[in-house]
Amino acid sequence: MSHEWGNYPENFTPKMYWGARAILERQSGLPGKALCLLYDRQSFERLEGSQRDQDVFFDWINTTALPELRRLARESRFYEWNDLTMIQSEDGAFMCQATPKGSYGEYLYIGYWEVNLEE
Repeated sequence: MSHEWGNYPENFTPKMYWGARAILERQSGLPGKALCLLYDRQSFERLEGSQRDQDVFFDWINTTALPELRRLARESRFYEWNDLTMIQSEDGAFMCQATPKGSYGEYLYIGYWEVNLEE
């Protein structure tokens, strides 16, 4: 399983996983930082589910979780090792964890996964 970028759940194997190491970059004249995703610092894996399940997963990432992480980055919320942010979908099916992992606010390690609600 390739999940070298981002956070990965420790106590179970998710149905789907997407992870990234984002750069937190200061922008001239603006408060906080911008969250920049690099194409070569991302990984995705789907063990179960259909293309429709995958579309729903990425829709939640792009419309809910990622905008929230970008907002938090603008507020300079990611600096210390233990600055862990968790975001869960309303139905509990998806989870996001993000932390700078001691990078002093330079990087953000992000993990999104689908939880198997049947277990």
